[in-house]
Amino acid sequence: MTKRKRSTGELISSFVFFFAGLWLIREGQNLFYEGAVFKSILVVLGGALSFLAAFRFQIQRLFSDKNE
Repeated sequence: MTKRKRSTGELISSFVFFFAGLWLIREGQNLFYEGAVFKSILVVLGGALSFLAAFRFQIQRLFSDKNE
C-alpha cells in the first residue's frame, strides 16, 4: 500500500484528539477521587475514545491491510 501524505487539517485534528483524550482521562481521574464515580467513568470513556480517534488513520490502515 502506498503511503499517502496527510493534510494539515488531518494532522491538527489528530493532535486535538490526542491531547483532548489525555486531558479528559486526567479529569476523569480527578472526578473519581472526588467521589463522582459514574461521571468519572463517562469522562474517562470519552477520553479513551478521543485518544483512540487520534490514531484513526493508523487503525484504518491496519484493518485495510488485513482485508486485502
